[in-house]
Amino acid sequence: MKLLYLMAAWVGGLLFASLVGLPLWILISLFLGLIPLGGLMLFLKMPVAPVLLAALFLLGLMRSAPFDASPVFVPAEAGEMVRLEGIIVSDPEVRGPSIRFVLRTRSIDRGQGWQSLSEKVQVSSRPTLDLVTSRQDPFFFYGDRLLLEGRLDRPPVFETFDYRDYLARQGIHLSMVSPKVELQAQDQGNPLLAIVYEFRSKMGRALSNSLPEPQASLAQALLLGQRGNFPADLRDDFRGTGTSHLLAISGLHVGVLLALSMGVGAYLLGRRGQFYLLAPLLTIWGYALLSGLSPSVLRAAIMGTVLLAALAVGRSRNVFPVLALAAGVMAGINPSILQNVSFQLSFAAVAGIALLTPPLMDWVQDRFYPVDGTRGTVHSLARGTLLAVAVSVAATIATLPLVAFNFQQVPTLGIPATLLALPALPFILGTSIFTVLAAFIHSSLGQAIGWIAWAPISYLVALVQLFALVSVSIITVPKFSGFFVWFYYGVLALIILAPQSFMSVAKGAVLGRVRRFGQALKAANTLRLSAALTFSLLAAVAWGQAVSSHDGLLHVIFLDVGQGDSVFIVTPQGQRILVDGGSDPTRAVHALNAHLPFWDRDLDLVVATHPDEDHMRGLIGVVQRHGVAAVVEGVTDSSPLYLQWRQAMNKKSLGPTSVYRGYAIRLDEAMSLQVLNPPIDPVARYFLDANNNSVVLRLAFGEVSFLLTGDIEQQTEMALLQGKEHLASTVLKVPHHGSRNSTSSSFLTAVDPKVAVVQAGSNNPYGHPHVEVVQRLESAIGKEHLYITANHGAVELITNGRSLWVKTHP
Repeated sequence: MKLLYLMAAWVGGLLFASLVGLPLWILISLFLGLIPLGGLMLFLKMPVAPVLLAALFLLGLMRSAPFDASPVFVPAEAGEMVRLEGIIVSDPEVRGPSIRFVLRTRSIDRGQGWQSLSEKVQVSSRPTLDLVTSRQDPFFFYGDRLLLEGRLDRPPVFETFDYRDYLARQGIHLSMVSPKVELQAQDQGNPLLAIVYEFRSKMGRALSNSLPEPQASLAQALLLGQRGNFPADLRDDFRGTGTSHLLAISGLHVGVLLALSMGVGAYLLGRRGQFYLLAPLLTIWGYALLSGLSPSVLRAAIMGTVLLAALAVGRSRNVFPVLALAAGVMAGINPSILQNVSFQLSFAAVAGIALLTPPLMDWVQDRFYPVDGTRGTVHSLARGTLLAVAVSVAATIATLPLVAFNFQQVPTLGIPATLLALPALPFILGTSIFTVLAAFIHSSLGQAIGWIAWAPISYLVALVQLFALVSVSIITVPKFSGFFVWFYYGVLALIILAPQSFMSVAKGAVLGRVRRFGQALKAANTLRLSAALTFSLLAAVAWGQAVSSHDGLLHVIFLDVGQGDSVFIVTPQGQRILVDGGSDPTRAVHALNAHLPFWDRDLDLVVATHPDEDHMRGLIGVVQRHGVAAVVEGVTDSSPLYLQWRQAMNKKSLGPTSVYRGYAIRLDEAMSLQVLNPPIDPVARYFLDANNNSVVLRLAFGEVSFLLTGDIEQQTEMALLQGKEHLASTVLKVPHHGSRNSTSSSFLTAVDPKVAVVQAGSNNPYGHPHVEVVQRLESAIGKEHLYITANHGAVELITNGRSLWVKTHP
């Protein structure tokens, strides 16, 4: 425990210096005065511990001057146009249509010449034509030296989240969105870190190619700390249920890997000579590197290293000195981290687990363990569940006041949700690692192992979504004084220091139930129970296969991809066609995977109606992550987006077929997609527009038909009418998201739909669908037959060729 006191003095000095600034000469004088005092106490054979503690306290004062979180350069309130030159110092992350990275600036030009500037700037940019033609996705890489020109601003502050403060705690005070970009040089960063980031990206891609969504995104978040592809609605569910700490890689994840790798190392190398400890040591530090060396992971890696060292020399594995050492090292490197809320929560959670878990487990030890000492498999699993309960309760108790004080919210479901989620975590991490390793050998092997990883990840997703349905999952509390936080921890300390009183209060009827539950598990036949669980799992998979197989009906699903088009078609024979993909590759993949079985994500045909971002960009992600047999498209262009689209197809050895008016895409003997537009020779001036060159498709099955119109406007609508095309259809995909210059009255009369679907994003900046178009549609078909994805979510139409059913998926 001596290390605990020494680190407490050191950290205390760091904290005190942030509150009270003292001149350096006073601190040095006091420190020098301690030297003869220590010598005198040694001479008199008196304890020198007070002198040593005082010396560390003064060193902490000298190390930590009052730190200022303000940036060196402060732009105008509304931002200002500048040129920046700097180096990418983060692992670039794809966020929808943009790539986000951190630039360490070296100089700035505000219109008066170049000046030196060293600041971190968060940049969100799209690749230029030069980058797309010369590099591979994601086009920006760690170590690139860039010249940027754009509006430099402070990060935004949202109504429910202070994003500016969040970035400031990471040393980022400036932001730039959609600048002009010029690549000046590459490989300007740390070579070792560049290798780590490249390997990390390969691991992320391996998970993306081996798992469906959202399972792939969750595996990336838990294993690699990559959350760029994580769906917003699922992230909200984790926050609302108090389980968001599972997404942030922390000591919990490192501890799981430490235990797994220690067991593997002992099994392979044996416990003689302590060589097996090298396996967990390399594992936790490799994991820390791959996850980006966040403060919580670094702390956990330091703690794990000290624990392994203590185990190697046979010393006590008390967590408190280890925790103190981690705090001292990290605070010494960066004193401002002590004011980081995430850092405080991480340490509070670990301290709570260390302090409260042992007494909680001791509390049930005599009730849970059999008297004869036998410990079967089922008994061990049950004890592991109790341990998960204890860890969850301890962490929640320890962090509760900090959460309430900083966020004015208390998650009521955090304990039961975490309790049920924790058992799945080791399986998720372990199977995700094996999935990556298998994918490195061959993509098919990665997908096969991915089936195993899919099960525990899907369990976690379903669990969080189930708890999120409870309306009182979060309680809002008023802002209160920090005094009550200290009072809370003071009372908690008294409870811990008086364990006998604590134990007497805690005893009750619940423990009796736990004991009876353990006895019942012990009495159960392990073999029969395992066989029953196995057959139940196989039955569930077989049932899922039967439900997801083709049912002899035509399914046309208008996916909810935000502001953009994406239509998924499943024919009666089970063929799968995707028409467009919206503007966000991540959202497109998530929306599509919701209607595909996890074991089969292949598509028979992909159709790109035209090269606009809100139709084509999402298809890039789909082609990258799914098997695609064939691709058709209409007109082409030379934009960076279209070149990315061609790159994605080239990687999959796909050659697109251009289709025009009169072309028929045969699906089977009784069904085909009729192409009504674009013309073979677009000579009219309005056909030079990409929207009016959209591929228009008509699909008929028996007496029911669908007209998919892309983004055509009134000019092409008139051309289709003059060409006497067969336009009459049961279902109309409203052209151009319901814009004002589409869906003319004459066109609507010719189509004569019974149902209409508008694909548009909620609160989109274009005002889609326009009120006049909505009025025309409601007048023609009735309000109850008009569906808008912004309001209804995905809209699924199912037909047997005679009747038509509509289902919505909010």
